[in-house]
Amino acid sequence: MSQHNAAASTTSRNKKKAPAHILRDRRGGVPQALLELTRRQAAIRKQITKVLLEGPKTVPDLAAASGFPAHEVFWHLMAMKKYGEIVEGEERDGYFEYGLKEKKE
Repeated sequence: MSQHNAAASTTSRNKKKAPAHILRDRRGGVPQALLELTRRQAAIRKQITKVLLEGPKTVPDLAAASGFPAHEVFWHLMAMKKYGEIVEGEERDGYFEYGLKEKKE
């Protein structure tokens, strides 16, 4: 092995890992349950987004159209609102309407 290759090999071995990577390695990777939860949450948000493409909806409207319980729909809406994916609109029948945020081009 040349000195250059030996130095490169030593450098890559000495490279510090992020704490998250160390923990993941110690635990044997990402737990399957966490992967499944993440996939389910992404599927729910995708379905909510699909329904909102039709126009603003209230939580009960979204729950009925998506087939998910209202409390789950509300939880995801609040997360989507936090990250700027949706906006809160007018109040209708005691519920706020939620719609997709218009994207700037």
